Amino acid sequence: MWLHVRCLVAILVLIPAAALAGDILASSVSHDGSVYTLSVTARIDAPLDTVYRSITDFNHLATINPAIEESQLLATPTPDTRRVRSVIRVCILMFCKRVEQVQDVTLLEGHAIKAVILPQDSDFRSGVAYWQLTGNGTSTEMLFTNTFEPDFWVPPVIGPWLIKRKLLQEVTETAMYIEVQD
Repeated sequence: MWLHVRCLVAILVLIPAAALAGDILASSVSHDGSVYTLSVTARIDAPLDTVYRSITDFNHLATINPAIEESQLLATPTPDTRRVRSVIRVCILMFCKRVEQVQDVTLLEGHAIKAVILPQDSDFRSGVAYWQLTGNGTSTEMLFTNTFEPDFWVPPVIGPWLIKRKLLQEVTETAMYIEVQD
């Protein structure tokens, strides 16, 4: 999860609304056992094309999210699908972990993106993330949903709270970086 939050957030990937420049319109996180489900709706103060270009520049995701240490396009399995690897540094309090994920990212019609984690190459047992971007004048509204199962320990009592907090932080930071690039 932390990986999705960072990467892509995901990649992790990856899209956000800033405290100084964007707005988180709605957010939720829930879990069922070790499976987490996240949802964020945010407004980013940058045009649709800028936001889309930023989050699909797979070799340079670190430029929009400093938690992403590495990202690279590994392959193009189909004309609309990109295999992307990212390494994210996730820190909670004083504990930090490097999380690796490999995803097949499909570019869908209408500025939508779907990313499916490849568990054999990732620190996750499973995961699917979805972004839907909608232009609204000079800003972009983003709906991000993510369901994932980490292949590492997440504290059961505070896990959902920490995940939501980190997700909102990541979204905010990413939004700020995207807005500055505009």
